[in-house]
Amino acid sequence: MRRPGLKDDVAYSFFDPDISVLKDMIALIAPDHVGLFREMYGGILKMVFRLMDRDRSVVHTLLQFYDPELRCFVFPDYVLGPMMEDYADILGIQIRDQVPFYATKEEPDIGGISRAFYLSPEVVKGNLKEKGKLPGFHLSFLEAKAKEQSELGNWEAACALIAASIYGIILFPNQKNFVDINAIRLFLLFKWFVGYLPSKGAFVLLGQNITWATKLMGLRAKDIDWTHSSGVGQDFICSCRGFPNVPLIGVQGCINYNPTLLKRQMGFAMELPPYKSEVQESVYFPVEGNQARVKQVSEAWRSIQRKGKVSWGRANNRSFPPFDDWLSKRVGLTCLPFPMVDPWYPLIEETPSTVSMDEFLEMKRERDRLLTEKTELEMSVARVQRVNQELKVKMEDQDKRHALEAKRFEMDTAYYGKISQALASSNREHDITKERLARASKVIEDEKRRQILVRDQRDDQVRVLIAEWEAKLKIIAERDHYRAERDHYFRQMKIHQKEVGRLQQENTELRFAAEFARMEDEIGPSVGPSSS
Repeated sequence: MRRPGLKDDVAYSFFDPDISVLKDMIALIAPDHVGLFREMYGGILKMVFRLMDRDRSVVHTLLQFYDPELRCFVFPDYVLGPMMEDYADILGIQIRDQVPFYATKEEPDIGGISRAFYLSPEVVKGNLKEKGKLPGFHLSFLEAKAKEQSELGNWEAACALIAASIYGIILFPNQKNFVDINAIRLFLLFKWFVGYLPSKGAFVLLGQNITWATKLMGLRAKDIDWTHSSGVGQDFICSCRGFPNVPLIGVQGCINYNPTLLKRQMGFAMELPPYKSEVQESVYFPVEGNQARVKQVSEAWRSIQRKGKVSWGRANNRSFPPFDDWLSKRVGLTCLPFPMVDPWYPLIEETPSTVSMDEFLEMKRERDRLLTEKTELEMSVARVQRVNQELKVKMEDQDKRHALEAKRFEMDTAYYGKISQALASSNREHDITKERLARASKVIEDEKRRQILVRDQRDDQVRVLIAEWEAKLKIIAERDHYRAERDHYFRQMKIHQKEVGRLQQENTELRFAAEFARMEDEIGPSVGPSSS
């Protein structure tokens, strides 16, 4: 949309993840292990929050000030831009001189992932899925494993799984058009920007009906809280090997930012306009199809150049006319997104006076000295305030832990009281059971004696029966022997009878023969007539 004298209004789409699962996972961390998580992964737990509509309005308004060429946000008389040191301060982690993570088409290192998550290689390999052309894990898998490890008391593993989920869902999600300004992460950007806004005075007292565009256009450089970061006055990353600025690697692509324009955020003065080589677009391309360039950027992080007091002197976060003139021309060239608004802190007109050059130079030196002292005092106050805030947070944490311990003590006392009652009841039941067992033992002994008596009687009966059966068997044997002898006698009788019959037959035949012979003898030879 064209607006005369103003920058075009740009619409942005904001990613709004469901953080309910992450909150459930964070709830798994026992209070006495929060310190372990913070020690291992910094302050990323505080990044799990949901932005309200008003917070989104802040970010949307801020993004209208973005200058794509300078890679920062340009306001009426100052510039701001996220730096690695800012995010490190927000997250409570250190910037290490090492090759950062970058998207690669190579096979995932199963062993490395296994060691990082404290899981077996088989489990890692079996649950590694691909989404958006990059391998990863479903949140449900990480949640289940985090619960499992916390129940087992493996807190290092549980913390690793929870941290991986926060990084994947909140800090560095894999979205389309990651390099595009439309995909700037809300959570870190919101946290970063509100840290520089005034925390007191007219700006804070503005009504809710005043838009953020009007609020921000009424701010000037002197209103910004330049000293809120813990890294103020320290050396910071200005460039990496082969690049005039700082290249960054995201899940979807690479982009650079220009630390030379952001020295004031680290407490150093903006004296001169930046050189063109310091603010040129050195990196801006997608990961897809540019693996060689991505690797070149990652290798550049092996050689980090830092600058600070040695290069720019003591911290005083001021800006000088040469830089102010350059910035004013830049604003006139690119335009601001909203109409100008009078400062929320009106300038006080000074009464003109005439002084000598010596007096002027002396007053200038004194003013510079006082400004320097003021800056140092403000930084000291800021540090003291941060220390006090940290102590306050620690005391609140201790109070919470004490309250939790007291509650646990009450719960334990009630629990042990119930256990004592249960033990007393158990003792009574034990005595009753013991008495029942004694009676049962007596019954068992009586039953044993009765069984022994019955067994003896049974044995006697068995012996009597055996004797009777032996006698019966003897009688049966004698009977069988008698029957055998009788049968043998009968068989012999039959044989004798047959023999007697035969002999009688023979005797009869002999008598008949003898009788016949006798008869022949008695008859003699027959007498007949003679033949002569």
